[in-house]
Amino acid sequence: MNAEEEAEFNIFFQAVLEKLPKPAAKIIRNSYGRSRAQAEKIMAKGKEQSDRVFDSFLLGVDDATRKKAHRIIHAASLTAAIIGCSPIPFSDAFLLVPVQMTMMARLYRLFGRPWSEGLTKSLSKEMVVVTFGRSAVGNVLKFVPAVGTVAGAAVNATVATGITEALGWVTVKMLNDGEDIFDQVMSFKGQFYTLIHALNIGKISK
Repeated sequence: MNAEEEAEFNIFFQAVLEKLPKPAAKIIRNSYGRSRAQAEKIMAKGKEQSDRVFDSFLLGVDDATRKKAHRIIHAASLTAAIIGCSPIPFSDAFLLVPVQMTMMARLYRLFGRPWSEGLTKSLSKEMVVVTFGRSAVGNVLKFVPAVGTVAGAAVNATVATGITEALGWVTVKMLNDGEDIFDQVMSFKGQFYTLIHALNIGKISK
């Protein structure tokens, strides 16, 4: 991660922590070093595939905009992965709401578009339902001593990262094409699920 990406991440991460419940934020801070190291390893494993998928998906988005959006989405994805690696049973899926809201607010500002927190909160909750469904097994594993926590975190961080990245890049693509995800929800859903399957996160029920 270069200096610009690290700076973007630090600002993003702190902004998200301020929106989390205080007990959860404290646990995430206390386990930050270990969780970040694990999160970065998980993200590195799927980087080549995700870069290939996003490159083909983002046709028409200019390089300058893509680079700025990438820093925002990478900060959000790493934050989501760190939360996924946190030792907080049955909480990480719901803690993704402020991550996604913060990411989308920044992407909307990047494109100079008006921002509606209320509508985005509603959309983020729908994404959380998807995330929680996929991460339920990982959350159960967190109750198993020793390796259970590691295995559970790996499942959650992978899913959390993939869903956050997909949500971010679909938002970028639609904004770049002059669409608003709140006005064209069906278009958003179609592109989101297409991207999720391309990332091989697994079959997600609509």
